Parts: sequence; structure tokens; C-alpha cells
Amino acid sequence: MRFLPDGKVDGSILSKRVFPYLGSVQSEIVVGPNVGIDAAVIDISKLPGKMVVSQDPITGAGKNAGFHVVNVCANDVASMGAKPMFFLSTIIMPKGTTEEELEKISKDIERAAKEIGISIVGGHTEISSKVTDLILSGTMIGFADRYVSTSGAREGDDILLTKGAGIEGTAILAESKHDHLSKSLDQVILESAMGLINQISVVKEALIASSLGAVALHDPTEGGVLGGLHEIADASNKGFEFYSERVNLYPETKSICDALKINPFALISSGALMIISPKERTEQIIAALEKENIKSTVIGKITKEARSHERIYQDELWRILDTNL
Repeated sequence: MRFLPDGKVDGSILSKRVFPYLGSVQSEIVVGPNVGIDAAVIDISKLPGKMVVSQDPITGAGKNAGFHVVNVCANDVASMGAKPMFFLSTIIMPKGTTEEELEKISKDIERAAKEIGISIVGGHTEISSKVTDLILSGTMIGFADRYVSTSGAREGDDILLTKGAGIEGTAILAESKHDHLSKSLDQVILESAMGLINQISVVKEALIASSLGAVALHDPTEGGVLGGLHEIADASNKGFEFYSERVNLYPETKSICDALKINPFALISSGALMIISPKERTEQIIAALEKENIKSTVIGKITKEARSHERIYQDELWRILDTNL
């Protein structure tokens, strides 16, 4: 076991612990990551005409941070109707981090990237005495011929939700509050809950819905489903009716939310996708998703201005992580 020294990680270590894990190979990459190269060169001449870019930091994700950062950035790009293609990461680690721990982060990033078909084209990696925990940030670049925006919702449109509420939060809480939850929940439930992390990508459903005429897409992260509804309404200058009884809840989510006395609709929900659909398109979108084994349900509708539920000001995840359970 070898601890990494302060400062930018040496090129020899990057060559061994980072550069072998660069995701999918894409012909558009002219110059990719390597020792002494500080920028990527990508030939975009044959790609669709609109570039979509998103950036997100990751905190509170535990041992799966590398997998998280790729997926949440990819979800944001796909929720604009664009195919995520190229990814850059910034990894800042505290003193005492080992080479093996760095390699674990790199492998987690690559696992997510390969599942979605993304190339890692650059980034920065260092050790800093200024941080006490891992800081991980990512930038995703995608391309589209047609894009959709969260601001596209119109009065009378249906609100669909794929998979279920609180997927990401369920996985994080199962890991971070494992000792407390194991006092009341079976280990099988907790293991299954942690496994939900593998469902946080919404890239496939976003691209399907966009191609079939969805007018807005949104990845409900912090604030959960309720937060996502307000964000769509804010962006579109509209209201909403929310039918909470129609929202799918995985058994693992319900068990953990009941045990911790939290609201599943206010729990970070990466893995679910909100689709705003014209009524005449809804059945077609639901059927197309079903063919890909992606469950979707109508959970509300867009209104002129009234909102059926109050705004969420703190995600349930942060409220529980701040407690000494």
C-alpha cells in the first residue's frame, strides 16, 4: 500500500491507476488523455449539430462516487435529448489516500462510462491537505439534432415518471446508515437496496422519450420527485397536480423510508426520469419504454399556475445524514 503525496498526482501513477480506465473508444477523439497532455482534441465535424454540456459535483455518495458522477452528469445531458459521449473528471483526494483507492475511483468511473458508451477524455487528479474527504466533479459533453428543455411543459401535458421515487437515496442510505437500519431491516433488503445504485442511469429512457415527442424531460435529483416537479414548474412558468398514490415505490425504498420516517417523494431520485408528454403522445411513450423493460406511470399533469404540493427546501438524504443514527 502506497500513500499519494500532496499535489498533482505523478504521471507514472496516472499511467498505472487512471489511464487504463478510459471508458469506451470513440473515433472522434483525436488527442486523448496521456502524461504531459493537458487538453483533449475531438473532431465534431460529423456529430449532430447541437452540443449539450453539464457539470456536477458528487458529495455524500460513499464508495460509489465514481459510478455516481458519470451517471448524474450523463443523466443531465440525456434529459436535454442529447446522447452523452465525452466525460472529464476532477478528482481531489485528502492526504492518506492510497494508489489503490485512486484506482478504485478510476474503475468505478470506467464501469459507468462503458455501460453508457462514454469516453473519458481528460480531467485533473490531485492530493490536497485542504480537503478531508473526496471531492469529485465531472463534466459531460453530448450531442443532439433536436433538444428538449425543462422549460417546455405546457398546460394539460401529462407528467410521467419512470422506475420509481427515491432510487439513488435508497442506495446511499442503505450504505451510509447500514448499522442503524440493520437493527430493524433484513440484510437481504439492505443488500438489494444498495444494488439500486445500478439503476441510476436514465439515458436510455430519455433518448426514447425525446425521440417520441416529449416536450420536457427532467432528472429529479436533490429534492426528489417533489423538488423535480417544482423545478419543471419554475422553468416552464406553470403549475402542477401531483398524484402521489400513483408513484411506484420499490419495496426497498418503502422499507428504508418507513424505518427512518422520511418522505420518499423528497428523497434524491436519480434513476427516475420525469417526462412531460402531450396527452396524444403518452401511450406511445409508455409502450416504447415498456418494450425496453422500463416501467413508467402518469403521476400528474401540468396546470396553468396552481401547484398541489409545497416546495421542498432540504432533501431527506441530507437531513438524515446530518443525524447521529
